[in-house]
Amino acid sequence: MNVGEPVTVKRMDGGWLYVTSEATEGYVREEGIFLCTRRHYERYLETLEKEYCVVIKSGRYRDGQYFRVGTVLPVLNQEPEYGCRGDAPAFVRNYLPFTERQIRLQTERMLDIPYSWGDERLDGMDCSSTLRAFYMCFGLSLPRNSDEQRSCGQTLFAMKQAAYEDLEGKSPQQKQELIAGLGVGAVLHMPGHVMLYMGERDGFPWIFHNVDTYTMDGTEYLVRKSIISRFLPKGEGTYLDYLTAAWRPIL
Repeated sequence: MNVGEPVTVKRMDGGWLYVTSEATEGYVREEGIFLCTRRHYERYLETLEKEYCVVIKSGRYRDGQYFRVGTVLPVLNQEPEYGCRGDAPAFVRNYLPFTERQIRLQTERMLDIPYSWGDERLDGMDCSSTLRAFYMCFGLSLPRNSDEQRSCGQTLFAMKQAAYEDLEGKSPQQKQELIAGLGVGAVLHMPGHVMLYMGERDGFPWIFHNVDTYTMDGTEYLVRKSIISRFLPKGEGTYLDYLTAAWRPIL
């Protein structure tokens, strides 16, 4: 979870708390949670809605606390420290505008985030949490895992808040044309992996994603970080052959 993330405590058990948040649930150490009354909790949510800042680049603040991309914090008595000096986090007031320029800038800020399945590392993320953190910078809260993120795209499409393409049964060329029509910033799904479409270069689609490894000609290659790349090899083809859905929110 992110610093300042509101949670509901369900159970206390020997120094551990079972909590639920908007995107996840599980046990956390009691000392990591500030316990408050329901009224304080509601006032905190009200404060977040009125005046807030968003972490757009991960880093450690001056007290040593690590802030992850996508963290939303209230603006209280002092201005947050802006800029990307050293390993300090970068904050902005309010969410970023969902434009191609800002999409590209934000993916650049998020390059080289270590791959960590289930976010076991404090400074690491897996593919779905990387996409969730990216979209939090623009004010859209996605579910935690890739299957739920695909379902979210379908739900937003039904609410006329997203464009959606079902890619199952389509040829690679048809898929390439359909995702190009959605534009930069579209979410691409295949079984077990989720990516962000970054447009075409030299006739090839490019994607932003956080990936552990890939296999080519029987050899496994390590990546283990977030990168911008062409569709990586998979089976007898590439990720493009395995895409099942694509969607782009209307923000």
